[in-house]
Amino acid sequence: MKKLISFLAVLTLLTALWVPALAAEPELGYVTDAASLLSDTEWTALESKAESISARYECGVYIITVDDFTDYVNTYDIYEAAKAIYREYSLGWGTEKSGVLLFLSLAERDYSLIAYGYGNTAFTDYGKDRLADRFLDNFGEDDWYGGFEDYLNMCESMLQSAREGRPLDVGSAPAIRLVGILISIALGCIAAFIVCCFLRLQMRSVAVKAEADSYIRSDSINFIAREDRFSHTSQVRTKVESSSGGSGGGTTVDSSGFSGKSGKF
Repeated sequence: MKKLISFLAVLTLLTALWVPALAAEPELGYVTDAASLLSDTEWTALESKAESISARYECGVYIITVDDFTDYVNTYDIYEAAKAIYREYSLGWGTEKSGVLLFLSLAERDYSLIAYGYGNTAFTDYGKDRLADRFLDNFGEDDWYGGFEDYLNMCESMLQSAREGRPLDVGSAPAIRLVGILISIALGCIAAFIVCCFLRLQMRSVAVKAEADSYIRSDSINFIAREDRFSHTSQVRTKVESSSGGSGGGTTVDSSGFSGKSGKF
């Protein structure tokens, strides 16, 4: 179901009618657009993609947008709000409730990115930073569909890497990125080799002259005396400082089993 508000309306109606089904847990789809940022076509495409990724890697990938998160939960901390909604609507895959949730609140342009279960393994602290980098630039320009699409694509890449035993973390990168770097280096070397060969062919008729006056235009200057003498060579050395160290990787999980980051967009 597309709208989170519709679920709240249904729950209110059930409470008024005292329907026994009230005890059943509410459910959300993979993409819930209560802030109406997407067209029906865009929502359908994102919902289908999120569902496919979740099933393939057995880790729920979710998107929820609201106008103001404080209307739904009793907190002013969007990270805590995201966790509350994750639990309330029983999000996550399997018995471990594994998943990752991107939660947007438009009122103050807040976002929270949280993970649970296997999501903590696939989405490390470093990985969440890189994931946020993929969609925040889009959201800054109100490109909602583009940002959500980038989010889902990056989630798919990170889950694939994690299932292959190499989650994106400090000092690591997806294989596709390494391949791209190697290809770029190879193409650059080939291009440089071709250019050098071309320039060398053009320089075949050029030779180094033994005397300095060979480089002076005729009738441009007259010397009374001429003498070539080598005096000295100047050499400048610069010390290159190197530093070691760096930050550790992994995932910081709180006492309730969640990990995440929050900010503005």
